[in-house]
Amino acid sequence: MSTSYDQQHVEYPSRKRMAWLTVGAALFVAAGFFLMFDDSSAKGSAISSVIGLFSIIFFGLCLCYSLVKMIKKEPSFVVDEHGFVDSSSYTSGGLIAWKDVENIFMYEFMGQKMIGVKLWDERAFLDRQNGMKRKLMTVNSSIVDATVSIAQNSLTLPLDQLYIMMVERWKQSNERASEGSNFDLFNNE
Repeated sequence: MSTSYDQQHVEYPSRKRMAWLTVGAALFVAAGFFLMFDDSSAKGSAISSVIGLFSIIFFGLCLCYSLVKMIKKEPSFVVDEHGFVDSSSYTSGGLIAWKDVENIFMYEFMGQKMIGVKLWDERAFLDRQNGMKRKLMTVNSSIVDATVSIAQNSLTLPLDQLYIMMVERWKQSNERASEGSNFDLFNNE
């Protein structure tokens, strides 16, 4: 579900997609328990236990995250004339001003369309993130040259439409900034 105001577009998580992610994560947690406590093969029990433990930890965190996103009624994405707020995933960018954006582009990664946002000062942005999130964002940035990546999975608005909206707002912001600097030049003469 999404709502649109005069200068702001608010996007809420897709409940259906989040429900599927929750069910999938729960199945992988159950599979992890099965691998850890399956005594049918003595040879692979150590390897199975390690894989099971990692499955429980990783997908358990995914399960918690998806449950919180389903329960909370917070927007997953907001676009306005000042910038955007991305809270659509664990590695989301948070608040990003248009003046900090160097480029916005569409790309495909492992069969999934995404919006990539390249920032002018990537290092300063990454330094503001917590440890694990920073590491994941750094890896992502080295793979696709995007500081922030926005996926379709927790949005209801089609990604193509969101991309067009973001590029339009970004360009409008750049035009306002250049008009402001031209105005300052005339006032200083």
